[in-house]
Amino acid sequence: MVQKRVKTGKEFEEYICRLYGLSRHMKRPRLYWNGEGRNNVNKIISLNKNPEKFKVILSESKFIKSDAIDKDGNLYEIKKYSKNQLKKYRLYSEPIIKVAPSRSKWGSGDPFFDNFRSAVEYNNFIGDLMETKWWRQYNQIILDSIIYSNRGIYCKDGFLCHDKLEFKWVVNKGEYGPIFDGYYRLSIVFKIKDDIEIEFSPPKPTILEKLKEIFNNLTKNGDETK
Repeated sequence: MVQKRVKTGKEFEEYICRLYGLSRHMKRPRLYWNGEGRNNVNKIISLNKNPEKFKVILSESKFIKSDAIDKDGNLYEIKKYSKNQLKKYRLYSEPIIKVAPSRSKWGSGDPFFDNFRSAVEYNNFIGDLMETKWWRQYNQIILDSIIYSNRGIYCKDGFLCHDKLEFKWVVNKGEYGPIFDGYYRLSIVFKIKDDIEIEFSPPKPTILEKLKEIFNNLTKNGDETK
């Protein structure tokens, strides 16, 4: 159980790393989009705001999501939720384009402000994107590529492997986390599966780790018989 003195997300991540012998290893998904321009808004404009043409280029995108790494190179995500909090969907990731400027910089000069008349126009674009042929075909691939880029999630109560959890895409209208001035966010949320008994335990060894252990034991036994 996490200590009460741990307050911020960074403090919690550092606490989990100390507790389980991990090192911090921050990686976030970076999706590469079709279109021309220095940023995603420019790319959208270059495609005449056509969501069917504004699609992810999978071969050039990076899907790794992690907060920590163990001595064997396995990656983990860390979330400051308890098992009771995870009985309902919680925010996991926001890998798709989002409007999230600092308040002082919002206005003329911001690409979203300059190219979308209002939050309504932007939200309609996001809604239309989710109805495109390419999104219906590839959204699960993108979701799985992000989720399974790590070994599982450490939460307040311990480790949760992927098969104990369910993930899905949602349009966050503010119910899953803060949004900026009514601009919706296409996000990934997760929760513990319904009707499943949770027993927190260390991550199970991977096949590679099992083979490594067997090899080390054989080497050790060989040395002892010399």
